[in-house]
Amino acid sequence: MKKIVLVSLLLSQTIFAQHKKKVVKEIPLAPQIEAYKIPEDRLLNGTLKGTKWYFDLKNYEEKELFLDKDKTKPDVLYFVDANKFQMNINQKNCKSLIKGTYQIMKMNDESTTVQKGHQPFKITSPYQKCIAKLSGFLSGALDISLNETGEAMEIKEGESEPALTLPGF
Repeated sequence: MKKIVLVSLLLSQTIFAQHKKKVVKEIPLAPQIEAYKIPEDRLLNGTLKGTKWYFDLKNYEEKELFLDKDKTKPDVLYFVDANKFQMNINQKNCKSLIKGTYQIMKMNDESTTVQKGHQPFKITSPYQKCIAKLSGFLSGALDISLNETGEAMEIKEGESEPALTLPGF
């Protein structure tokens, strides 16, 4: 009896082992890691490309920056094309150039919800001490608004994504 049970057990194990396992396709890692791309119709990049905005770094406050079309102001934010920007700082004690890329989202008229933590500016130029505060501000989460006539722009510190925390820590 023991032999019959043992033989049937071995046969059943052999039969189960013969079944092929389903092959699961692995998704390449690169598309998973690739940054989320905002659709072109939700961006102001096309509208802003080629425009120049003037400001005075002396009047800069750490949480907001006002820009307009007044050419008498010494500092300039230039949207080179639909992706790149450059900022020329022409202060007495600081002459500098900030370069990088941008993605400025349109506000949705139907909803007041804005993507939290959106960082419209990515700075690619090297660190410069005299504009460290401005660079830090531009690298953070920002809310950018244009007035109705398109003659003034306001950049304010936005709401950042909350840090992930574990209960009890």
